[in-house]
Amino acid sequence: MEKNKVWFFLILLAINLGAICLFELLLTVKMVLKIHGFLFLVFFLTTLIQNKILKRKKPLPLLSLGVNFLRIILCVIFLLPNILNNTSVEKNYIYNFFFVYLFALFFEILLRRKK
Repeated sequence: MEKNKVWFFLILLAINLGAICLFELLLTVKMVLKIHGFLFLVFFLTTLIQNKILKRKKPLPLLSLGVNFLRIILCVIFLLPNILNNTSVEKNYIYNFFFVYLFALFFEILLRRKK
């Protein structure tokens, strides 16, 4: 993974922790670290897989799409216990997860567009 992606995840973590303190959300630091750790791992592994696919002689677009689908499935599995639990804290956790996930996707698209 590129150094700028690592820095991006660290900055995103700091922003997320600051927002939780500022808006007094019912999330703990442990919950936020769990989200960021999972997303960092997912983005790191899928980037490795996509780079291996692109190094092939004839990269198949369906494989790249499959990697993105795998990322979505992993995120749903990660959130499934929280989705089944209907408390307000769990809803904040899910909203926070999607905010971080979508922001990371947006940043990844911007980095790929520059290349």
